[in-house]
This record gives sequence, C-alpha cells and structure tokens, in this order.
Amino acid sequence: MEEHKRLADIVKETHVLLRAEYHQYGAEMAWERHLARNDVLQRYAISMQKLATKYWVNSNTDLRNGTFCRMEWIKAQCKEYFHNGGREKYDKRELDIIVKMTSSPENSHDESTTCENHSSHTENGLQNFYGRKISLLDVGSCYNPLSVDNAFDVTAIDLIPTIRVYQCDFLNITIGKEKILSRDMQKICQLPMSFFDSVVFSLLLEYLPCPKQRYICCRNAYDVLKDGGILIIVSPDSKHVGANARLMRSWRYTLSKMGFMRIKYEKLRHIHCLMFRKCVCKDVAIRWSKLHHFDEADKKYMSETKIFIPQDFQTVHSKNQEQEKLDEYEETDLASAFSELPFNNEASI
Repeated sequence: MEEHKRLADIVKETHVLLRAEYHQYGAEMAWERHLARNDVLQRYAISMQKLATKYWVNSNTDLRNGTFCRMEWIKAQCKEYFHNGGREKYDKRELDIIVKMTSSPENSHDESTTCENHSSHTENGLQNFYGRKISLLDVGSCYNPLSVDNAFDVTAIDLIPTIRVYQCDFLNITIGKEKILSRDMQKICQLPMSFFDSVVFSLLLEYLPCPKQRYICCRNAYDVLKDGGILIIVSPDSKHVGANARLMRSWRYTLSKMGFMRIKYEKLRHIHCLMFRKCVCKDVAIRWSKLHHFDEADKKYMSETKIFIPQDFQTVHSKNQEQEKLDEYEETDLASAFSELPFNNEASI
C-alpha cells in the first residue's frame, strides 16, 4: 500500500475508535481512554504531519475553483479583520446595535449597564493593537502551520507535543490569570483569560464525539479571547451549501447565546468556513437568537449547551450497525476533511 494511503488509514481509524467508544462508554471515559493511548496519539500526530508536509506541501490553492486552502483562508480573514479595517467595522456595528437596544423602552436597565462601557473598551483595544502581531491560539495544530507567517504570534497546542507545538488538552484546560507551562516547557497547564486576538479550530470540532464536548471547547475559546477577538471554525462538509444549513444555523444560535456574533461564513468545496466575534457587549450577540424565530425542524438542532454535527443524529441499533455507520462517515466526511491531502486525488481546498 502506498505510504499516503497507510497514513490516511491511521487518521481515519483513530476517529472511528474514539466515536465507537463514546457510544460504548460515554464521552468522559472515551476521552480518557483516548488520551491514555500515547502510542496511538503519537502515530496519529506523525501521520498527520507527514501527510501535510510531505504530500500536501505543494497544494496551496485550487486554481479551478479559485479558492484558498483552509490555512490561507484563515490567515486572510485574520489580516482583513485586524489589519484592514474589519475590527473597526464591527466595533461600529456593535455600537449601533447597542444604541438601538438601550434606546428601546422594552430593554431592561441591566442590558444598558452591561453595554455602557463599550466605546472605551474598543478604543483601548485598537490603540494597543497597531504595530504588533496577531496573537493566535491554534487548537489541534499538529505541526503549527500558521507560524510561518510573520503577521502572527502563534501559540500552537495539540494532544501530543512537537518541536513547535505545546501539549494541551483544550477540552479540560484550566483558564486563569496567566499562561503556566510544565517544568520541561512542553505542556501548557493553564491558559490566560482574555488574552488572544484569535482562536482557530481547523477540522477540530467534528472529531470530538460528544456535542457537549464541542460546546465546552467553544466556551473555552470564548474565555481566552479578548473582547472583539475572533473564533475561526473550519469544518468538513462535501455536500452542497444547503444540505446542512440547519446545523450551521444551530451553531450560530448556540454561539450567540455564549456571546459570539457570526461575522463571516463561506461554504467552500469541501468545508464550512466560519468566523465569530466575541462581542464586547454580550447582549448584542444574544440579540440575534431573540430576534429569529425557528420552526419545529430547526428546533431539533437548537441547544444552548451543545454543538451538533450530522453524525449525532444517526440512529444506532447495534454495535455492528454503529461500526458500519462510522465506516461510512469516515469514508465520506472525514476523507473530505482531508481532501487537500494527497490520499484524495482531487484538487485541494
């Protein structure tokens, strides 16, 4: 078997096992078992790095579709937001919404109080931003691909440490006043609150087998982001743009309740690309969920504490059927997630 096929199988088998054990043992125990398999995690990390650096190295763009690969999309959106006026644009939009909210007699005094210092917060943030790099937390980074761009000050984390990547379980990380490293400087034991300009989840959420775990990761991202900072999520989906529209709407609903405003969404060939802003005034984000009415079909996917993916709604009748469904998922959605890697002969995304 060709090496790239063998490496791809390692990636797929790891996720099949994790999802199967989630159904068998529950989310917490499945995750503990996953973290305890150091040999599996090492093999996975090595496989991903080899796929990305050896076979994917020349796959930067899809010239036929004119779309950037996911890393180029992430970098472009960060620079547009922080260097080319995006931050100012959404600061103003948030302030305009606050004015509408606080001028309405229907709104409570509490909302007015929580938003009254918005202008001073945003102005101070902008004054301190120019002339420095974009501080970025890359969760599930593998080999720290974003660090090659000098515009970014990257903190890269993953379950297995490498030369440029810290070991960190973001699902269970402690968030406090400062960053705390282990004695050997390879592991992050604590991340600082309200510290990063941007947090990136690239092909991350769909591999957590439990909807609650995905929510916790997003909540942790909210806590480590500065006011006005951005969360970027890239998620695999090779179907047409409307196929999973309700799920994308449910993500927006859940994250708006948390305090995120969705400011960018693009459906590229095999992926959803989303960008959320941590609002200075949380009520501005929550306002979206209050203004929109959802039908019964939508409500199936709506939750304030869960992030759903299509596989969560598969009906499992037996262990064998679950394995069959997992195999089907891995051969389609997961393969699409890694379509820019060479075990898929189609063009990259």
